[in-house]
Amino acid sequence: MAKKSRLLKAATLSMVLPMFLMSEVHANVKDIHEINDVCTSSERIMKDYALIGMKITYHNPQKNLDETVKHLESEMADLENEKTGKKLHEEEEALIAEWHKIEENLTHAPVKESALELHHHVDTFAKHCETLANDLANSMSNHAEHYVLLIERLNLNVQDLAGIYTMKAWDAIGDDEYYPDVKEILADYNKDYDELMVANEKMVSTKVKDRLKILKKHFMMFEMMTASHSGRYVPLLIAKKADKINDETESILSEEENEVEK
Repeated sequence: MAKKSRLLKAATLSMVLPMFLMSEVHANVKDIHEINDVCTSSERIMKDYALIGMKITYHNPQKNLDETVKHLESEMADLENEKTGKKLHEEEEALIAEWHKIEENLTHAPVKESALELHHHVDTFAKHCETLANDLANSMSNHAEHYVLLIERLNLNVQDLAGIYTMKAWDAIGDDEYYPDVKEILADYNKDYDELMVANEKMVSTKVKDRLKILKKHFMMFEMMTASHSGRYVPLLIAKKADKINDETESILSEEENEVEK
């Protein structure tokens, strides 16, 4: 895990460092997508950490983690040539500080005793990411950026649920924290989804809404499984669904970026 941790650290920090004071950088859809990708990738790390800890090799969580690192490295390369300001934004400094804590966890093999601490750091990291994404979106005159952000957040919520569900299956998080987290994430997802569905078609096309409806059907399984009190868990199934939703969301966002930038 040490080598992977170093790669993740280099990729992630290189991605967030170019995001400086908003007055000095012109934000666009790509900027928003990239910072949200950092957030979502951190939540996917949590899922793979738990799966590896449970010694689940089917569906190869180690391979998934490696692919996440490779993807982050690609994003890093895209941002290395960005023009930057001189001072770090306050949230970026907090983001980097939180990443150092995540990195420390990732230098060790996954163990149940460290999973909850890592989860807390990942959640804090993701919140800083979302704040940065909101800053970027608010700095733009094109209101369609807001809906790109909402689509990204739907996926982040899915990956977050997959992460804490696999933790619960590993018995690495207690009911007193797990179920309130699930309730909050489900509420956030449904709120953002409803806003997307009633958006003007100039902002969110009928085609995109139809694709989001399909993802919503997959998400309904998440609602049922994560909120269940049965004590029976199928972490591999939810991991597969999370990966499928992530891939489909990336496809939607790729199309949306092209439309919004026109």
